[in-house]
Order: sequence, then C-alpha cells, then structure tokens
Amino acid sequence: MITAPATIRRLAQRYHDAGHQLYIVGGAVRDSLLNRKVSDYDFTTSAPPQITRSLFRRTIPTGIEHGTITVIFEGKPYEITTFRVDGKYRDFRRPEQVTFTSSLYEDLKRRDFTINAIAFDPLTGDIHDPFDGRSDLKARLVRTVGYPQERFAEDALRMIRAIRFTSILEFTLDSDTELAIPPAADTIVHVARERVRQELEKLMESRRPSVGWHLLEQTGLLDRIIPELLEDRDPVYRDAGGPPVFDHLVAACDCAPQDDPVLRWSALFHDVAKPRTFGQDERGIHFHNHDAVSAELAEEIMERLRFSNDMIRLVGHLIRHHMFGYEKNWTDGAVRRFTARVEAEHVSRLIALRRIDICGKTGRPPVLSDLDHLEERIRKLLRNKPPLTVGNLAVNGRDIMEELGVPGGPIIGIILRDLLQTVLDDPSMNTPEHLMPIVKNLYRERIQGK
Repeated sequence: MITAPATIRRLAQRYHDAGHQLYIVGGAVRDSLLNRKVSDYDFTTSAPPQITRSLFRRTIPTGIEHGTITVIFEGKPYEITTFRVDGKYRDFRRPEQVTFTSSLYEDLKRRDFTINAIAFDPLTGDIHDPFDGRSDLKARLVRTVGYPQERFAEDALRMIRAIRFTSILEFTLDSDTELAIPPAADTIVHVARERVRQELEKLMESRRPSVGWHLLEQTGLLDRIIPELLEDRDPVYRDAGGPPVFDHLVAACDCAPQDDPVLRWSALFHDVAKPRTFGQDERGIHFHNHDAVSAELAEEIMERLRFSNDMIRLVGHLIRHHMFGYEKNWTDGAVRRFTARVEAEHVSRLIALRRIDICGKTGRPPVLSDLDHLEERIRKLLRNKPPLTVGNLAVNGRDIMEELGVPGGPIIGIILRDLLQTVLDDPSMNTPEHLMPIVKNLYRERIQGK
C-alpha cells in the first residue's frame, strides 16, 4: 500500500483546486510497492509550466524547456514535470523537443521501464499502471516500456540503467530487453562519462554488485566503458593458466562493505593490472609490481569516468599499498613506520582491503590472526598519538633554517624526513633539544661533507 506524506497531499491539493492533477511517479511509487524506503519523490502534472509557476510563490525553472519546474513548498524543493510527449532523440540522451499533453498515459508511455511507469494520485490513492509494471514487480522483472530497441535508441544510458535496476533490486533482466543491448552497445560512447559514472556508482550500492558487472560484461557494455577489466581474456594470458581476474575483482566487490564506496571501487580495481604485469619463469607465474601498476591504471580509469580527485587519490593509495606484509615480530618502530607510510587515517581500510582480496578468492571473510594482531597494535599505537608525519615534528623548516643560518631549499625537506625516521624509531626523541643536534650533524654530513 502506498501512502503519501501530508505535505505532498497538500501540494497535490493546490493543483486540484486549480483544476489540475498531480501524480507521484517513478522510483517513489516503485519502491513503495516493494516496501522499500522512499528517499526521493518525482512528480508529473497536467498543469503547464506557467500554471505551476503561478500556483507557488517560489519556483525555479530547473528545466523549463522540458516542462520541469522546481517548486519550493513548505520549505522543501519538489521537482514537477508537465505531462509530455518526447520528440526525436538524436544525441542518445534527450529529445530535441517535447510537446506538452493532457494525457497521463502518453507521459507514462515515454518512460524507460514498466516498473518506473506507474503513477500514484496522492489525493485519491488511485494507481495508474497502463504497462503492467506491478506484475513485473511481482515477477521481479526489469522490462522496457514498449520495444527495448526504441528505448535504448532514445537514451543509450538506459542500457546501463536496466542492468543497475536488475542488480540493485535483485531482479531478473527481461530476455528481450537483454537481447537488445549488444546490438546497441556501441552507442554508449555517446553518453557523457559523468552520467555513466553515476549509474555505476548506484550499481555499486547493490548487495551483490557482481551481478551487474557480469551483465555489463555479457552484454558487451563493459568493453565500451572499462575494457581494462577484461584484458585477462588475452589468449596468451589464458593459455599460461592465469586466473580469471575479472571474476575475482567483482567477487571482491561483493565482499566489500555495501556502505563504503571507496572500498568497493578499490576492490574492483586492486588487481586490474595483473594481465599487464603477467610473467612466467622457472619459479612459476608472477605479477611483479602489479599493485603499483594497478593503482596507476585505476587512477586513469577513474579520471576518465570523472570521479572526484579525492576518490581517485584514496582508491589509488589503497591499491598501491594493498600488498603489504606483516610479521608479529615487528618492532614498535616498524609498526609506526608502516602506519606513517600508509597514512594512519587509511590503515583500517587498507587492512579491510586485504581481507576483501582474500574473500574475493575464497567466497567468505577470512580469519587472519596476523591482521588482527597488526590492527590491535596500531590501535594501541594511535592512542598515544605518536608523531607520524613531518608536521608532527617538534621542529619545523623555519626552526632548522634559523638554527643553521641557511635559506630554504631541498636540504630542509631532506633533513625533516630524516628526523621523522628518528622519531618513528623512538618517539621520545621528538623534542627540540634532541632534534637540533641531529639537524647539525645531518647538515655537516650531507652538505659540508664533514
């Protein structure tokens, strides 16, 4: 059963009093019928945009040329679009023109999937479902409205959306809909990379994103979006007995926390360069330096997909360090140096990525006493707030320049990094009294050669 919040009923009443209808459409209706949490509402109305603007004191012409107005009602924004019929699509994204209509049926007919083409009247409780979307919800099926070839020719992104909904809702992709994707897969290159990335980010919120990634592979879309993930299909690599890297990577995605996109993307790309670093000698198969090369490749892919700089940096950093080793006989100094190298704020994620990597091979979270031991040592270490960066040192570059009577330059940075190694070994050395004599010795040895 669908119920609309009181605010939305009052919003609909405003239209009703003016002789028009307002319907909730799309994801809010779909998710309500599935008893899923509704976080966002989309609306369609019989009122032309100018009527909507006249009914409310505060409006924003968000996409007025396509009939969309954002209404500020009782302090909240609501995006409301007039019933419309779309004209021809020539850029695989949006229609060149739209025609406003008084027909709710015609408006629902232009939508992508039957499960998104259901309208709900918040005043009467009536449900309008001309394409039998509720039956597809019961059958757990993602199916286009009308011919899939036509829907995908209008907006190529709908191919990825079909796969994303299949994965996130844990539905089945309708066979005719799936068969229509491979012939149209080339058209995905016309879609802005930002839009592709946004769909992939939503796919990554699935309980098991591997379902979506495998569908992307099977339909040929992955070849056009992230072909690097499929490089292990090279016969040379296969004949040498290389493991299916793609299968491992998407399995690792499933092992990563559903609410941590950084770890999920790190899991997807952590071994992406294994085919490029593949080697074989008398000792067997090896992938020398694959962590560093995978980090570089992951950063290239994410830049191409227009990820934020922060996300690219974080994922690259975790991948670059994911092959760390640890032994319980490490000294406290060694643990501090490790923590400094991988950066304290990323240690937990890095250790989690190691577990995810193993889970991606075995299918279950591993029990690793060494990692538990390392994690506990780092927790204890951080409680004491040891100096782990140059910025934590008791002296800075200016102090060193004044002490030595020299101008700034590369040598100051070299000295600071050497001092950091000293205090990582022994944090009690982090005082000006201990560090300044070391500064003088380092300067004499490095610059004066004494």
